[in-house]
Amino acid sequence: MLGRALDFLLGKAVTWACVLMLAAMVAFTLYTVFMRAVMSNPPFWGDTLAMVANIWLVMLSFALSIRSRESIAMQMFYDYVPARVAGMLETLWNLLFVALGLMMVVQGYRVADRIPGAYWELGNAPKSWLMMILPLSGVLIVLAAARVLAEDFKALRRGERLGRREGIGQI
Repeated sequence: MLGRALDFLLGKAVTWACVLMLAAMVAFTLYTVFMRAVMSNPPFWGDTLAMVANIWLVMLSFALSIRSRESIAMQMFYDYVPARVAGMLETLWNLLFVALGLMMVVQGYRVADRIPGAYWELGNAPKSWLMMILPLSGVLIVLAAARVLAEDFKALRRGERLGRREGIGQI
């Protein structure tokens, strides 16, 4: 029960963060283009903020795609193999996602902690702050893949088929 509530709340929070990142990216890009083309006075910070919003959007939405079982992986291939093989491949992918997420947590934190410099155009914000998306998204990826694996193992115990199922929640 607690797991489902956390799953739901975290899924909504990450989804809304992605919505905000997409809106920010579009707004910064439109503003920069307008100021450059019409006013001949582009903001020096517009492209940087659009880039940061884009990177954060991609990293956060990766975890959402894993949780909703919509990651690209090999979905087309699953149509041509027996259901049991597709389920095993899906489990393998999710185990690899856990490994990738753990690597992003450890190595991403090392990179973010050690990256020198600051974004002068963002008021000298340290680059390490913006790079913290690596370990953050790593944690979300591990949680998403672990939740999917737990659902699959529960289904296995009930004798159900592994793999993609409709109606699965997000993160």
